[in-house]
Amino acid sequence: MADPGLSEQQIAQLKAMLAAAAGKADAVTPEWIASANTVADFIAKAAWPIIAAVLLWFLYPALAAIIRSRSFSIKVAGMEVSVQDATEQLRTQIDDLQRQVIALRTGAPAATTTAAASSRRPKPGPDAPPPASSARRRILWVDDNMSNNAFQIAQLNDAGITVVKSSSTADAMAILKGSAPFDAVISDMGRREQGAWQGEAGLGLLREMRSNGDNEPFIVYSSRAYATRHDGEVRKAGGDGATSSPVELLEWVRRKVPADPAAAK
Repeated sequence: MADPGLSEQQIAQLKAMLAAAAGKADAVTPEWIASANTVADFIAKAAWPIIAAVLLWFLYPALAAIIRSRSFSIKVAGMEVSVQDATEQLRTQIDDLQRQVIALRTGAPAATTTAAASSRRPKPGPDAPPPASSARRRILWVDDNMSNNAFQIAQLNDAGITVVKSSSTADAMAILKGSAPFDAVISDMGRREQGAWQGEAGLGLLREMRSNGDNEPFIVYSSRAYATRHDGEVRKAGGDGATSSPVELLEWVRRKVPADPAAAK
């Protein structure tokens, strides 16, 4: 783009234009008109960058807030999930699948499974899925940040399993008391309960369920650190352990939830 600055000749022409504007009508010549066009062109070239800069100045805080809040989201299983969280969940599932495949190929246990993960793998005979039933196929899932499980819940929904969501122990117990038995219960381990962080909330829910006579199969689905640390405690309290693996979780559900009657036909 050419330099929009005015030359000395253009400045002289501008002076002539200003003289005409002061009342000297005889100074309005073709040269004066050309000078006016030059000035208009200069103003147009200079104005757009200024307008763009002003708009950017006013819009920047809003754009920055959107980026910081990760407001770009998608809907998975009826829940709004930020693109960043969705990407992280998919990355976790891909990493887990890679480890499971490597374990199958090498015959070694997967590195991310818990200490007793092998007992959760499918076995013939008694560990086969329960008989088909049209009355159930429901899971209670307890987590104070349910969007972290959006992709697993979507997979369960696609399999015809209803997932009832709860965010706290008190709410979960109320649901259990007021409804028919569930096929299984999934819980995170640490969550906020009544405004305070409870690092063993999942274990507390399991103990309360068992003392209340609720005997649904129970598993903790949490971070790798929590799953490794609390797997044995969950088993002692009457649950099926803890895992951080999406593959192991869905495998466990398949063994606990009755087969789909429609698929059995």
